[in-house]
Amino acid sequence: MRRLFAVLTILILICSSLHAGTISYVYGNNISSVEMEDGVSRGQVYTDNQDNLLIVRKVRDNVVMFDKLISRAPYQRDSDLTRRRPLSTITLMGGMNHALASYSITTPIYPLSPVVMGGLSYGQKKGVRALALAGLEVTVPLARLWDSSNTFIQNGKLVGWGTAGISIVRTGVTFASGYGFCYRHNISSFCWSAGFSWLAVQGKYSIWTPFAGVGVCF
Repeated sequence: MRRLFAVLTILILICSSLHAGTISYVYGNNISSVEMEDGVSRGQVYTDNQDNLLIVRKVRDNVVMFDKLISRAPYQRDSDLTRRRPLSTITLMGGMNHALASYSITTPIYPLSPVVMGGLSYGQKKGVRALALAGLEVTVPLARLWDSSNTFIQNGKLVGWGTAGISIVRTGVTFASGYGFCYRHNISSFCWSAGFSWLAVQGKYSIWTPFAGVGVCF
């Protein structure tokens, strides 16, 4: 009996620790809480009772303000908030001159995130080149700027990045850099994007291309 009581006590403590707080205010596009656990900081990701994903945008005194990352249902006051792992995003982007796969993850320097890219450049007289790039990505949720239930705003983001790395061919390795921006839209954990990307290979060429992409968030 004592063993059963001990197990139940541990389970209760574990379950209670999963809930980090509740949503205190939902006013237009502003979501905040004054009932959060200690140690909350910018860039932490939470889910609510409707499986919406929110990220801490700012902590001021005892007020925690959130951005909407992925909205699946209306936000409600008193909804429990449960902390989860950082949100990772993998995307595949293809354009007229280069194709890239990218990986980014939310961090305490939100809205900045590290991003790594790898892929190919093509369509140039210099032939096909392998690319390996790394840098920073900035994400601005449109729901922060406009109060709308339209999914293209609720789940839309403006994303920009800057990277540097190398271009590889049989004859050697060359410095490469790139930057770009896009609109990204989430449909639950799936996302699609459209935008422009620039790529420069030192001493070879500098090109830009419109692109479309698809990806997953997890």
